[in-house]
Amino acid sequence: MPEPTPEPTPTSMPIARGFAGWLVMAAALAALMAGFVFSLRASARQFEIALLAERQAGLIAGLSGQPLAKIPPRLAEYRALVAQESALGSPAHSDELARINRLPTMTDPVRREALLATMMAGERAEVSAARAALDHSRNRMLMLGGMLTLLALASAGAGLWRLVWANRALEREVAARSAQLQAVDRSRRLFFAKASHELRTPVAAMRSLAEVTLATGGDQGAALHDVVAQAQFLSHRIDEMLSLASAQEGKPVLSPAPCDLREIVAGALAAAEPFARLVEVELTYDPPADPVRVRADRRWLGQALLAIIDNGLKISDPGAALEIMLMRDDANAILSIADHGPGMGEADLPLIFEAYYQSEEGRHRGGTGLGLALARWVADQHGGTIRAENRPMGGARIVLMLPLEEA
Repeated sequence: MPEPTPEPTPTSMPIARGFAGWLVMAAALAALMAGFVFSLRASARQFEIALLAERQAGLIAGLSGQPLAKIPPRLAEYRALVAQESALGSPAHSDELARINRLPTMTDPVRREALLATMMAGERAEVSAARAALDHSRNRMLMLGGMLTLLALASAGAGLWRLVWANRALEREVAARSAQLQAVDRSRRLFFAKASHELRTPVAAMRSLAEVTLATGGDQGAALHDVVAQAQFLSHRIDEMLSLASAQEGKPVLSPAPCDLREIVAGALAAAEPFARLVEVELTYDPPADPVRVRADRRWLGQALLAIIDNGLKISDPGAALEIMLMRDDANAILSIADHGPGMGEADLPLIFEAYYQSEEGRHRGGTGLGLALARWVADQHGGTIRAENRPMGGARIVLMLPLEEA
């Protein structure tokens, strides 16, 4: 019967933090990409504006010293360049257009050359400004490109780190799951070994009693009495194993109802009586006169009490007594089951309610180590507690406390 598989350690918070980090990095990368694209477009526009400014300057330079008749055809080309420049978003050059429109009307060569010199100076300033803007765009692109490269490298490094971290986490999880499977396999092997031994003993005893009685013609009534006791013991063992197995798998559904704990104790003692006679241990019990009201599932609580009583019978020596006491205080019903056996080691007391755990004496006396584990589970389900302790005069005592039913 496998142990309950523990839940894996939660990793939702690291995953959430990693996801948030990826979102921030992706947003930064997208912003840098957008800035880089915009800068690239701005640089292309500035480059075209610079070319147009240089062509305008070349046209103005070519008009210097030309006769008046050759000026109008060149002016149409200049106006077209100014229109292209304005279409690219450059401010309108109304003053340039005004000057160029005055040229055909200026018959004085000196005044015309002076105007062309003024226009040439303006064009040169425009070329310088366009080149400066182009240099600024280029520097901005270089900066954004460097930042984009660094962020891409950081993203790649972070991705590589996350991959390594995820692989290591996966390796740890696989190792943990492998360890769990190995523990389950060991638990299953231990269960089958103990169950085989525990079930083989009463079966062998019943067979031996029947064979001896048939062969010798002995007292059949006494033999049948012992067979019934062994069969009862075997039935207790099977119920105990099945109950704890279903409890650990989370299958049982308890149906608590108000009841008198005296009746449940009496039923468990009646079920244990045949085995008590077989091992020659006396069950002593003086029930209280007044009802002890609890809210419990009769079947499960009865099974737990029978497991505790059975544990006490196994640990007791022939001729001894197993003392059962039922009391109450203001809030709890208190059931005490005390034996006159060797007691428990101090190291065994904290572990005695763990599944499959057995003290040294328990291993010598037989058992599966399941009964007290079942009893603790039932106590927990009823909101109670259970503990084991050594008695000052010798022997051990199991104390079960259950909350009383409110009136």
